[in-house]
Amino acid sequence: MTKKKGDVMATYPLNNFELMPASKLKAENTIHDALDIIEDRYWMIVVIVDEKDKICGVASAGDLRKAILNGSSVYASLSSVMNKNPVSIKVGQLRNVKSVNRVLDDLRKRYGSITMLYAMVPVVSEEERVLGLISLESLTSYTSSPEIKAHRRTVLVVGGAGYIGSVLTRILLESGWSVRVLDKLLYSQDSLKGLQDDRFTLIKGDAGNIDDIVTTVENVDAVVYLAELVGDPACSFAPQSTLKTNYLAVTSMAHLCSHLNINRFVYTSSCSVYGASKNLDDLLSEESSVEPISLYARIKALVEQSILSVCNLPNQLFAPTILRLGTVFGHSYRPRFDLVVNTFVKNALQKGIIEVFGGEQWRPNVHVRDVGQAILRVLNAPMEKVRAQVFNVGSNELNYPIGDLAKIAKEVFPEVKIVKKKNVVDDRNYRVSFTKIEKVLGSQGMVGIKEGMMELKKALEQNELADLDAAKYSNFKMLQELKLV
Repeated sequence: MTKKKGDVMATYPLNNFELMPASKLKAENTIHDALDIIEDRYWMIVVIVDEKDKICGVASAGDLRKAILNGSSVYASLSSVMNKNPVSIKVGQLRNVKSVNRVLDDLRKRYGSITMLYAMVPVVSEEERVLGLISLESLTSYTSSPEIKAHRRTVLVVGGAGYIGSVLTRILLESGWSVRVLDKLLYSQDSLKGLQDDRFTLIKGDAGNIDDIVTTVENVDAVVYLAELVGDPACSFAPQSTLKTNYLAVTSMAHLCSHLNINRFVYTSSCSVYGASKNLDDLLSEESSVEPISLYARIKALVEQSILSVCNLPNQLFAPTILRLGTVFGHSYRPRFDLVVNTFVKNALQKGIIEVFGGEQWRPNVHVRDVGQAILRVLNAPMEKVRAQVFNVGSNELNYPIGDLAKIAKEVFPEVKIVKKKNVVDDRNYRVSFTKIEKVLGSQGMVGIKEGMMELKKALEQNELADLDAAKYSNFKMLQELKLV
């Protein structure tokens, strides 16, 4: 952790207790000053001291966010928002079980329960001078209270019941995050069935509704935005809904997060912003020009610019990350069969025929679980590595012409017949480099096309899903059924 001006490291004999530096401010300092110190350290507090360095208050990230949400200016003094009766513990009482329990009881009375073991408590001298901070985890190592449960940070997944979101939600829970999902549940909530974890919350709501997003971002530490109309046909069919959902809603959420100092914001864009490449010998990188050729891709490009521009607003700590996904494939808890690889598997199983339109168009591909893992890696990465960064998500080895994807399908379904159509219904054509994300966040094992097809085939044969041509398995068909415009 970077040591900031005003931090002091305790030198008092602590008998193996390790104190964190205390970031100290005066009551006349501002909310902006405190946010600058806290950055995205969700567990951090600032301690307000008087002229004699004695504690007179504390302010947590939550205190500051609530103050701003309630109308306080970022330049309001801390005296107006700080907790003037903070819970603290004297250094001589750290190994005294009664004193530790007294602190824990005090916290329970104020907050109802204690679940955040990463939260910090000021440690003071007999004269009430601040020596440092200690985590509840360290304090509770000397108590066996059953009321204390540990959990990690909370992430809001907007669109968490969807194709990617239902997979990501489980990955985040398995890795220790608490997950809050906001979703309209257009495709029902079946994709989240079986999630009994007490760290999981589902909220039925609309990301385009201001009241819904203000309520759901309270006390979260990160936001992953997935709630969009996805795919060229769906967006072309409902252009007004696309503008509201894919542009206005997501940019509003980004501005709100910046305002509330929720610095981690992950937006899933698409490699379709690259359009139709003129030179397929070169792999397109994040530095390549974007030339979107569909409404879906054009709005993606606009949203990228809008989100990154928020970094230039007063909260210099806002750390959005743009992930340009390859064409996603694979089995999900909310199945989709309007994606090229998944469509090939469905048609091979149902009809024994795969139709290939054109076939020379290149696509980068990425398995839905690998998308979830990439998002997790961004959330766990140091903020300076991912702030205002754009990453292509996929693998160099998974760039394929569509015709080759059909050939791989024939390896999985030897009896399938491939029918080539000369007419090209999708002009996108691009090969993409994924070197940057590997260099910055490290490489990860990626699910291959054949492996993903075999996995999906097995899932379909075992689960015996109803009519695979049903509207709920296709974004475009669902919009038609709902009569969105």
